[in-house]
Amino acid sequence: MRDTERLGQEVASADLLWEVQHSWYITIADYFGDKHHTPEQRANAVDLLMRVNSMVAAYVADGGVMTLDPDTGTYISGAKGGNGDGGFRTPESTTGVILSEHREGNGVDVSDQNNNFDEWITHAKLVMYGLWREAAPFTDTWTHLQRVPPKSGNRSFIPYATVPTAKG
Repeated sequence: MRDTERLGQEVASADLLWEVQHSWYITIADYFGDKHHTPEQRANAVDLLMRVNSMVAAYVADGGVMTLDPDTGTYISGAKGGNGDGGFRTPESTTGVILSEHREGNGVDVSDQNNNFDEWITHAKLVMYGLWREAAPFTDTWTHLQRVPPKSGNRSFIPYATVPTAKG
């Protein structure tokens, strides 16, 4: 076995152990799947998912119930038969906008089938966890969270309605 393969297996094992010990709802494996990503994108995603999973754990502690996405089978929202684009998006992805934070490992769409998680989130909670979200009326059955502010700086923001989509 090559050193890079062994290192990759060791990193994956360490990630899994950390996720289990910290009761992660959204894992690194769920987020990336088998999509190629850079070390910087991975670091961004680890930071994002630490924040998101901490928020989700608080929601569950308050009596909230997380729902698996019926299409992805994970806590990440996505389209049936799609590429799981509620997590990481490659440059080839046709989901969302070209400048999506998903492409840098900074954004995730959390499955929220009844919108209860989105309703639980407040401005104060977004500040507490260092997150921003797309405004609830624009995210039916999912909650988009990101670790970097949008251009508006608003904790709850309207998605980029005038930015070109990846579809053209």
